[in-house]
Amino acid sequence: MFKLCTLGIVLCLLAPSHGTTPGTVVRVNQEALEYVCQEGRPFLLKGLMAIEIPVFKPSGLFLGGILNIVGIKILDVELPHLSVKLLPQKGVQLSFSSKFHIRGNIMEFKLGSSILLDVRVTRSPRGFPILSITACKSILGDIQVLVGGQNLFGFLRPLQNHIRAVLIDKMCLSVSSVVLGLNAKLGTLVGVNTINSMSHLQYSMLEEPEITSDYIDLDLGAAFELMGKPLEDSSPALPFSLPPQETASDDSMVNMGLSNELFDHFFLALQKSGAFNVNLGGQSGSGNVHLTTSMLQPAIPSLAQQYSNDIAVALKVDLAKVPVVTFQEGEATLTISPTIQLAVVTSSSSSKTLCMLGTELSLSLKLDVSPTSIEVSVALRGEVGLEVVSSSVKEVQVAQLRTIIVSVIEKGFLAHLNAALSVGISLPKMANLQYIEPDIELHEGYAQVNCDLDYMH
Repeated sequence: MFKLCTLGIVLCLLAPSHGTTPGTVVRVNQEALEYVCQEGRPFLLKGLMAIEIPVFKPSGLFLGGILNIVGIKILDVELPHLSVKLLPQKGVQLSFSSKFHIRGNIMEFKLGSSILLDVRVTRSPRGFPILSITACKSILGDIQVLVGGQNLFGFLRPLQNHIRAVLIDKMCLSVSSVVLGLNAKLGTLVGVNTINSMSHLQYSMLEEPEITSDYIDLDLGAAFELMGKPLEDSSPALPFSLPPQETASDDSMVNMGLSNELFDHFFLALQKSGAFNVNLGGQSGSGNVHLTTSMLQPAIPSLAQQYSNDIAVALKVDLAKVPVVTFQEGEATLTISPTIQLAVVTSSSSSKTLCMLGTELSLSLKLDVSPTSIEVSVALRGEVGLEVVSSSVKEVQVAQLRTIIVSVIEKGFLAHLNAALSVGISLPKMANLQYIEPDIELHEGYAQVNCDLDYMH
């Protein structure tokens, strides 16, 4: 497939459907379009080389039936000029000049040509990107007719007109068909990205792109699904856009703005799927946590009278409240409020609850970017808020218990969180187009990924 059509893919990168609209903006800069355009040169040449020129059969002319030119074939095409231009609020204009070398059974022909092709990007009702050709103009220069290497100038004007008529018609058809043929492939761009076994993420175009003379802004949405159903979120969708290019990082081919709301939905999907819930400790010491009644005695003195033997204590961590993500300039934080149930393991199949704890954790959110996704991890920051929600024991020393719980959180719960988050957030992208040299910036209300492009052959 003609790689110039990757231009169409870049313009459409991906696209959430109406109803679920965590904000994502992909800004494709002029440099990216030029790169993709030049990468498409071999495929454009292949398309032009495939043009067929019918046999020339003159009638009522000097040489009459003798001068039948058969086997007319394009031997070679050169593209000395190939460029792409943004048409504000309209689309993209591809322009190129070409040089044809054509041969018939007894003659050779050389001519120059140029094409202007206007491409528009729209969306289907289901959020699929659609390419359409709004205009195509082909211009041909004078045709040199060579016999034995000598130019016959205008001696064979009817033959020249024959070749001109064919090429003027078929050049636009050839290039346009390659571009429009890409529409059959564009549906694969709106693919499903797995978060975990219960949740998925799918991008889609929300509306037609915003086009300036320097870049194209694609307003994308991300539809999160949980167990095959749209993720329910009562909070209203907020509008999101990248700042003007003069205030954004504009030395990369592509800038992607990922709103605070997108991260909210990512954490909400994981939370509702139960990915953050975990059982720690107990007889097996799961989650790298080993906790016993004797270790809890400084916080719960009555355990010394209740349990003469040292017995394993299990912790059940449950995150029922929605995580809150906050982006500020240069940093991002995650606030979660899990409940922790402490229970003495009396046998392999039973336990006795000691107390139920409410916690509030402020976590620093670390974001790294790979060629395909944003990698997410967390670390504890600040003090841990802790309160006793209910208790079956006489007295709980909260200050002493906080020290123990913080150790459990650091050893077991944070490791579990980071394992759940290791799936990352898939970036909108197309097959064969690789993001290279990516970096990420954190701003008030959003993260911005800046990268260049590399077409993978």
